[in-house]
Amino acid sequence: MDKQQTLKASCRTLGLIHTRDSLESILHDAEENNSSYLDFLISVTDGEILYKQEKAKDKRIKEAGFPYPKYLKDFDLKFCRALSAKQFRQLGELTWIDGLYNLILSGPPGVGKTHLAIALGYQACEDGYKVSYTTMRSLIKTLRTEEIDRRARAKLKRICSANLLIVDEVGYLPISSTEGNLFFQLVSDLQEKSSIIITTNKGFEEWTEFLGDAALATAILDRLSFRCDKIQIDGKSYRLENRKSFLDTEDKNDGKKKTV
Repeated sequence: MDKQQTLKASCRTLGLIHTRDSLESILHDAEENNSSYLDFLISVTDGEILYKQEKAKDKRIKEAGFPYPKYLKDFDLKFCRALSAKQFRQLGELTWIDGLYNLILSGPPGVGKTHLAIALGYQACEDGYKVSYTTMRSLIKTLRTEEIDRRARAKLKRICSANLLIVDEVGYLPISSTEGNLFFQLVSDLQEKSSIIITTNKGFEEWTEFLGDAALATAILDRLSFRCDKIQIDGKSYRLENRKSFLDTEDKNDGKKKTV
């Protein structure tokens, strides 16, 4: 076994995965730059730190369970006038997670609630926070089955250990009193421990309707809104305003094609 193979084996034993996989280029760069022993070691350790940080970030994003990627840089503030540029920057700084603040994003379908929630979650993962995303429907199923389903128990464990929980589509479907109580217990357990983002098409006055219990609705909202910013996003649906089609129709009069 030559020296490089011996060194790669040692890197594997020590868990220096980046150094093992990039050894040839690391040695080449050191020779090209005539690096000192100290500079060479700094290069190796910096590379390992960056590699481990990237792997940890990828793991946080995967475990968060996002349905698709969304980013703050792609959020159209010109279309969404519920936030000023300053408020948007404040949200992106994520200090509200450290302060255990909640966010309630309300409004009709298509105005950007889910985009903003997921984008904030992605940013949080990139900044080192543990995030868990779920729809309300999936969350209720998890809460109902966690005692008998191993995967539900594992998901609930991730939810309870997250710095940020995102619950999407709250209020789209009615839930039973038993399910409402399970949701209340989760919100109570997470109070003063985690931040929560809720996206909903319901105003506070309508929560009694889908929860079916005025006292329960009051108790849940009391805990969610104690330290909270409520952002009401109104307007037209972004999806309808920017609808895309792949079909073309041909104008019989001039032979020109028009997009459907």
